[in-house]
Amino acid sequence: MLSGMLRVLIVGLVLLVAALFLLPRPGGDLVPEVATFLPQPRELPAVALVDDRGEPAGLELLRGRYSLLFFGFTNCPDVCPLTLKVLADARAAVRAADEEATPDVLFVSVDAARDTPERIRAYLNGFDSAFRGVTGPDEALEPLLRTLGVAVEKHEHGGESYNVVHSSVVFFVSPDAEVIGVSSAPHDAAKIAADFRKIRRLHIAAEHAART
Repeated sequence: MLSGMLRVLIVGLVLLVAALFLLPRPGGDLVPEVATFLPQPRELPAVALVDDRGEPAGLELLRGRYSLLFFGFTNCPDVCPLTLKVLADARAAVRAADEEATPDVLFVSVDAARDTPERIRAYLNGFDSAFRGVTGPDEALEPLLRTLGVAVEKHEHGGESYNVVHSSVVFFVSPDAEVIGVSSAPHDAAKIAADFRKIRRLHIAAEHAART
């Protein structure tokens, strides 16, 4: 009698453990593959920069649509052009899957001494004419860099010959100009596109839950 009950309990326990393993992870198919979703969005500080048209610009460029944000400079020999090409391909992939979800892309130059608005505009046109760019002196960029933990170092080689070492992180930004996700290198267009759509849906769901 006791052994029979013990067998029933053991079988029940095995079935319970199996069921737990079969349950979907939190978020289900919305779990990003390589990016990290931030359930608590990170508010960005106000900034006074200049856009690629020579006009004053601030966080309004990030408001109203979901965006991808990347820091770099036009003289960058490798990381920047490779990442911008990835972002162009990722943006195209999202547009093909769901045009309404197509993200804006904002390029923030950390080399205001050489990156004029005209130069930034010409540079971005080589990747996607819809990309926007901004820049500003170190003191104007500093609050944004500090908030996002973006390190920037200038390595002098004499005169205007210098290199700028910077973070290659891509930030996912909400229509409220808040960071809701991050993705570190190496970057892959298909993965960024897929993760962007997931993070966008997770954020929309979180916003809906907060209102109800």
